[in-house]
Amino acid sequence: MRRKIVAITSQYLKEPISQIVSELKLNCDIQVVSYNKFDTISEVYDSYAGDTDGFLISGKIAKAAIESTAHAYNRPIVSFEIDTAGLYRALLNLLISNRDLDMDRIILDFLIPIDGGCTATAFLKELDIDTVPPHINNWTKALTRTSISTIENHVLSELIRMWNNNEMDMVLCQYSNILPELRAHEIPTIYPLPSVSHIRDLANELLSTIELEHMRSNLPVIINVSPRSSTDNTPENIQQIYVCMEDFFKKNLMNCISQKVDNHCSALTTVEMLQHITHNNKVCELNEFLTDKLHFECAVGYGIGANFDNAIRNSVNARKEAVQFGKSFIQNENGDMIGPLGSSDRRVIQNQYVQNLGKIAKQCNLSPVTIKKVLASTHAAGSNKITTHELAERMGSTVRNANRIIQNLENGGVAKLAYTQTTNAKGRPVKVYELYFNF
Repeated sequence: MRRKIVAITSQYLKEPISQIVSELKLNCDIQVVSYNKFDTISEVYDSYAGDTDGFLISGKIAKAAIESTAHAYNRPIVSFEIDTAGLYRALLNLLISNRDLDMDRIILDFLIPIDGGCTATAFLKELDIDTVPPHINNWTKALTRTSISTIENHVLSELIRMWNNNEMDMVLCQYSNILPELRAHEIPTIYPLPSVSHIRDLANELLSTIELEHMRSNLPVIINVSPRSSTDNTPENIQQIYVCMEDFFKKNLMNCISQKVDNHCSALTTVEMLQHITHNNKVCELNEFLTDKLHFECAVGYGIGANFDNAIRNSVNARKEAVQFGKSFIQNENGDMIGPLGSSDRRVIQNQYVQNLGKIAKQCNLSPVTIKKVLASTHAAGSNKITTHELAERMGSTVRNANRIIQNLENGGVAKLAYTQTTNAKGRPVKVYELYFNF
């Protein structure tokens, strides 16, 4: 099948990138389109996402701007820009053409928002110890929608300030949207383009990702639903869940194979349909539907698997999480747990975290559920220090049980006595423990 790719770039780069694309000679169709600023790039993405297989986006920040927004279609994205070797060659060519250039007065615009210096000298120094790409990647990951929208204006104003104060001679530019303004202020600029071979490699990387995504979209998913409370787990309620699930699938045009067993209902679907009813792992339309139709709360677990057995196991694990914490959970084929869906506290708990959780539970002679409750307690409080009474209150247990948990955590090397504090009331000083969960 011939894939379709859309390359989104700035208006300034549309023509040169179109020329590069014409030289790629790949077994796919690539359409080059433009955007005006980071604030509008998500709209451009959305206008093409329904009819394309993947995107090439000019620049990591432009890619981050798209990923910071929720979309109806999540397509694979690969960013393209000149690599560090290309930047090094560009600076070298500048020096060859003019040996009087001062590297301290050549500014690399993409380094301005990042701590560590923005001159060519600073770039070359960091390049020697190979810290530039990781530093940029870490900075990009921390960006928010608000900060992304202000980056270009900040960089432009800083470059104009430096030029007016005679602090630079030239800009090596990567924020192509600001080029017209820089040239309007008569600031010397160069914009080194990525090579044809570099774009070809990235396009092939994107095509490989598209194929993997296509295969993954057909992986089996088991939907596992039960009443959240054991007291509601009756044959009558299981029948009601089954009827509601069938109704939901029919209304959403989902061709699912459903069945009911003693204590739950299950259905077989695919990752493609799962992404549809969960809005790409964010909400749970099925649980919302059940909540409207039933008089009892349900726990919904989705299990993605490389095969049916794996999908079944993961769906059971996900439903157990939903029973414990409410709403719905997904466990994917890698063992990562996602949820609670539809909650502001939704998170992705990676499989390594789950494995470490099991190890800690074993060494402390406690259940993984108990460890998770303790973790949730400290997370909610925003502190890893806790007293026995605080733990009992947050977990809804007795002080005696909380004391046993802390004792086991201490024996397992996860907790230690930090200090004691006195209260105005009579009695013994209160022990404050510090917890160490190294995930």
